[in-house]
Order: sequence, then structure tokens, then C-alpha cells
Amino acid sequence: MKTRHIFLTIIAALAMTSCFDSDWDAPDMTNPPYGNNSIAQDEAKLVTIADLKTQYSAAIANSSFQRITDDKQLRCTVIGNDIGGNIYKQIIVQDATGALVVGINGTGLFPFLSVGQQILIDLKDLCIGGYGQQPQLGDEYNGSIGRMSTEKWEEHVKILPTHDQSQIDTLDFDVNMDIDRFCGHLVRLTNVYIGDAGYPIAPEYQAGTPLTYNGSTNGYVHHSINNQSMSKLLLRTSTYADFASWVIPATPVTLYGIATRYRNTWQILIRAEEDIKE
Repeated sequence: MKTRHIFLTIIAALAMTSCFDSDWDAPDMTNPPYGNNSIAQDEAKLVTIADLKTQYSAAIANSSFQRITDDKQLRCTVIGNDIGGNIYKQIIVQDATGALVVGINGTGLFPFLSVGQQILIDLKDLCIGGYGQQPQLGDEYNGSIGRMSTEKWEEHVKILPTHDQSQIDTLDFDVNMDIDRFCGHLVRLTNVYIGDAGYPIAPEYQAGTPLTYNGSTNGYVHHSINNQSMSKLLLRTSTYADFASWVIPATPVTLYGIATRYRNTWQILIRAEEDIKE
């Protein structure tokens, strides 16, 4: 993952150099080279995330999916992406009514889909459903909700000229929050203890490792938070995250992350190492 970031940093540096060269024009972010600039916002077509969760509640609750046939649009703000390597092939978006995972079968999404970026999504012909009851926008995969291709995503998204992180709503997390309403939101957990102090947050799992966390073979490691039962709340971290070697302190920390769900379990996803405040 670090190699990917180094490569993208070099590309960004070259782009910045080009911008300051008098032989090159400054990039026109009202017509970005990503997405579908021909999508025109239509106020009559706009729906909210709450509208989508209500209309497709049965598919979400049953961990199934439904194709959207209405000519509808969603205007929303990116609150999570793959910049830290812990969120994989998806972004998380928010509007004033809720938050939603968008599954995209591609990596390196963060340069144009940075946190705070507003986007417009053409919803017609996309699918919505539940992955472990986590609401997700994407496409059908083997009879379930899955990721859409990058080609399809770029046909259905328009990058808007507005970028404002200050408008992102960060909730103070409470394990008793309404999981149907608040899953997908950016949350803050203040002065909490992470289990397995003294160990890396996401080392490669090996059978017999004397740790109390729930290591798994699918590349994720689970830790308890404030000694809560991990059937109710856990910290989920990829072994491919850029901060996988970060050592868990014995002192409390403040965490920022995306509060996703898998059925009735809260799973907190840190977006990047900057989300951990010691």
C-alpha cells in the first residue's frame, strides 16, 4: 500500500509542477478529468440517503439487493476513502439525513474523491442493498449487493466544484445509538482504551499468536474497545493498512472513524493514522 501512495505522490507532484509551468494551463476543477461531467443536477430528481434507506429498507434488512429503476440523483459529501489503506474498494458518503457505503471495484480512489468533496450520483441502474445489513450502493454480485465496476461508477458520478470538510457531521459515538439510523456515519470515540496494548494494531495473523484479539485469515484484525463485548463493538483494521504497525498504547486515545455494521455489531473503521489521537 505504501508503494501505491509513493507512486500517487509522485504523480501529484508532477501535476503541481505542471500547474506552475507557464506553458501549462491551471486545471479546471469545474470540468475535472474524472467522472461524468455531462450529468446535470435536477432538483426534481434529488433524493436523500434517508429516502433511499426507507424505500429499499426490505432489501437492506434482508441483506439482499434491488436495482434502482427510478431516474433519481443523490448529492452527497465524501467522508471516507481508501487513502489509509483500511477502507478497501469503497467510499463512504453523507448528506444531512444519513450516510451510505458506495462499493467500487477499484483502488486509488482518494485523489478525486477526497474527504469533503461533494459529488452528484446518478442512481438509475445502480443497485442498493444490505451487506450484513450495512446499506450499500453498488451493483449485483453473485445474487447479492457488491461493487460496481470503475467504468460504471465513472458513468454515474459527477465531481462538483464544492469541497468543504467543515460541513461533515461527526457524531460522538454511543454504542446504544440506533444502528439502522447511524451506521455509516463518521464518529468520534473520546478517551477509549483499545484492547491488546503493546501490540501492533494489525499484524499479519499467525495461528497460535498469543493475543486476545480476533485475528482472521481474510486480512483483518479485530480489537475490543473499552472492554466492550466484540459481538457488540469492535475496531476492525486491515493488515494492509498503512498504519498496521502502529503499536496500541496502554493509555486512552481518541478515535475518529466510520461506524459500519455487520448485522448487530458496530465495526469502527479508521480512515488513516491521523484518525488516532494519543
